[in-house]
Amino acid sequence: MMTPNTVTTSTTVVATENALSTTIDGETVILHQEAGEYYGLNTVGTFIWELLEEPQTVNVVCEAVTAEYDVEYEQCETDVIAMVTELAEKDLVTLSEV
Repeated sequence: MMTPNTVTTSTTVVATENALSTTIDGETVILHQEAGEYYGLNTVGTFIWELLEEPQTVNVVCEAVTAEYDVEYEQCETDVIAMVTELAEKDLVTLSEV
């Protein structure tokens, strides 16, 4: 398994089975079952989280986000890598290299 500090655009990311989520008014609440902790995501975070329900590369996520929202690819890449790294540190996603 990869460590969160090695996330690149070719990293494949998928939500873990420990992460239960629900969306309310466009925002997502995630429960880490084992840790018993809740996390909240805004609208863009929710869009990304929904993509991560199936394995996706960071590049595919960035392409989807830039198609949906008014953001440059480079900024999106920085933001998605930061979000994925944080989710991985909280054991909410699994990272792998293909």
